[in-house]
Amino acid sequence: MRVLFTVVSSTSHLYPIVPLAGALRGAGHEVCVASHPDMVDAITTTGLTAVSVGETMDIAAIVQGDDEARRIVVDALSGDLGRLRKSDRQYLLSAFSMYYPAEPPGPEHRPLVDDLVDFARGWRPDLIIWDPLFLPAPIAARACGAAHARFLWGLDDFAWIRVKLLDKLNEQGSDLTEDVMAALMAPTLRRFGDEFDEEMLIGQWTIDPMATRMRLPLDLRSIPIRSVPYNGSAAIPEWLWRQPERPRVCLTLGLALRKFFQATDVPLADLFDMVADMDIEVVATLNATQLAVVGTVPGNVRVVDYLPLHLLLPTCSAIIHHGGTGTFAAAVANKVPQLISLEDGADYDDLAKYVVDRGAGLVVDSVGFSADAVRKQLIQILTEPSFTDGAISLYEDSLATPSPNDLVPMLEKLTALHRG
Repeated sequence: MRVLFTVVSSTSHLYPIVPLAGALRGAGHEVCVASHPDMVDAITTTGLTAVSVGETMDIAAIVQGDDEARRIVVDALSGDLGRLRKSDRQYLLSAFSMYYPAEPPGPEHRPLVDDLVDFARGWRPDLIIWDPLFLPAPIAARACGAAHARFLWGLDDFAWIRVKLLDKLNEQGSDLTEDVMAALMAPTLRRFGDEFDEEMLIGQWTIDPMATRMRLPLDLRSIPIRSVPYNGSAAIPEWLWRQPERPRVCLTLGLALRKFFQATDVPLADLFDMVADMDIEVVATLNATQLAVVGTVPGNVRVVDYLPLHLLLPTCSAIIHHGGTGTFAAAVANKVPQLISLEDGADYDDLAKYVVDRGAGLVVDSVGFSADAVRKQLIQILTEPSFTDGAISLYEDSLATPSPNDLVPMLEKLTALHRG
């Protein structure tokens, strides 16, 4: 069969699909990946075939900006919704701004959905697997008769938001009288002779890489997949050929934080000062912008702009990170205990709580940050065997989840069932 993946302009959304795409190709299926023009090189570097659709989009500006389409949805969800957090408002709901703006684009801009539908009608995929933020994908699936499913890269906050909006819409006496998500999509759907239904937001089924114990209580058809980390390709540097002579600690803030949220509350200068006199080696994957807030780099800290975590983590005794799902998955796959430094009002608190509850790490309290307290936490993780035991437990749990290769026959059956 032919399988089309679609992703937004972010390698942190591309990389999670690479192992499944490879498994499908290994089983003899044709695979390609559609995204914005600025993603073509990133896609082809993974060895996958790229399809350029739409225009290059400044997603960082959209995420950090304020626009009417997103504001319409956020306003509709206003009230006591404790889970509607910063990244939900700025990042998840920006999908409507990117693809279904409140005001349609001018004639000089061809909507991405048109390119995607044209390609789908010509290539005729049997299955479209789409990024939850890539909302034109189900329209293309309908246009060419393909089955379609979402591939999550974290907890399913988007579906949770959708459920909450519908709850509010159906609530007696609610001030919400219109399904604002459906309304924003309606003009585009009408152009393609289609109507809104829930599949347009949550797919026919969902491929979920999150641990079973972490998933949100949602009544959705989903199939689990083991999160096999892919972090890009690189030559192994010579200093990484040998095992370290003292405990090695990775410090990273992730790719998405670099691209979409340049500013960070993580006190990097304090962290560098904290480790300066410790008998450890720190490898910090930071770019020039992130490093600018650091005065002096200690002698036991090696700074690299980027190094795939699957190359670095097998040599590490611990990792300090921001709590992102991709970094978490890489740590789990390599049985590395985690020290998670959540920013104030962070959006990865569920994942951090899961790590702590499983005994695989600790969480830094960013409110009233104390370098001495963090130092004690890091020493604790490096010296108490229970954290390694907890990390091994998370790894063993992951092995009980179907691998990308295991998932292929199920995708074949589901595709045959749902293909138009």
